[in-house]
Amino acid sequence: MKKCVLCDSDKKIFLLKGKDIYMKVDNKFYDLYQCLECKLTTLNPLPNHSELSKYYPSNYKIFLQDKNENNNDYFTKFKIHIIKFFKLNHLQNTLDALITQKFNYLDYGCGNGKNIFQLQARYKNWIFFGYDKFNSKNLNYKKDRIIFIDDLNKFEKIEDNFFDIINLSSVIEHVHNPIKLILQLKKKLHKNGLMIIKTPNFNSFSRKIFGRYWHNLDIPRHLHIFSDKNLEKLLIENNFKKKKIIYSRNSGVEIKSLYNLFKVKKNNSIHKYLVNLFNPLTFLLSIFKLSSTITIIVRNNEKI
Repeated sequence: MKKCVLCDSDKKIFLLKGKDIYMKVDNKFYDLYQCLECKLTTLNPLPNHSELSKYYPSNYKIFLQDKNENNNDYFTKFKIHIIKFFKLNHLQNTLDALITQKFNYLDYGCGNGKNIFQLQARYKNWIFFGYDKFNSKNLNYKKDRIIFIDDLNKFEKIEDNFFDIINLSSVIEHVHNPIKLILQLKKKLHKNGLMIIKTPNFNSFSRKIFGRYWHNLDIPRHLHIFSDKNLEKLLIENNFKKKKIIYSRNSGVEIKSLYNLFKVKKNNSIHKYLVNLFNPLTFLLSIFKLSSTITIIVRNNEKI
């Protein structure tokens, strides 16, 4: 790590050493540094593109999730009902305000396409596009109002100002140069269009508690970890206008961090119950802006 990719400073501080404890691909250790100027946290050394590919094997869990996952347990149904009744799903509220529009929606880094399949059922006037660098060969098909792009060259040929909404869920922490990616996608975004970025929050309370066992470190797949403050600053400096920052209320990261700390495997039969049990705690963390994950919604502020 020579200079910070965000602010170009060479002033940094060593935080910790860590290895892949999520997929356990190998036992290679990486150093984690934090820039003293902008507080961006960066892995060192950064794996090159060929090295990174092995950390996304075919059994990478994000690729294998069920597209038609059901939420049938009592606690989950109750939680969904409360969120719906009080309109607490702020991201959905934002999208619902646009439900009648004829929009092109891009999910960049779409994993197995789960998010697209869920949205397609709700937003009938939208056309959905999905691209995932590490899962493209499993997404080379079309469905009603869904187009998966299986090659980066095909994506780059899409005209500028084409998309009305671009979603980057758990993406910017995985790329070598997140600023470059955001600016490249900004060209594809319609003037006044929305960009939605979901990413870990290094300022979270849980990161301070769990340290190297914090699930959102995800070494070495997470190359950079932002905070709510430096991500907002980056976007505003690049002519985006902030609409909202959503602090996650879900305790999944905290529960998985506990698994890491105590070196126990996830038990699917009790995992949801643990998540629901801890959700009141993470709800409080969201109020104080200390959640493990944030979603920032911004508008492209370029003039037409």
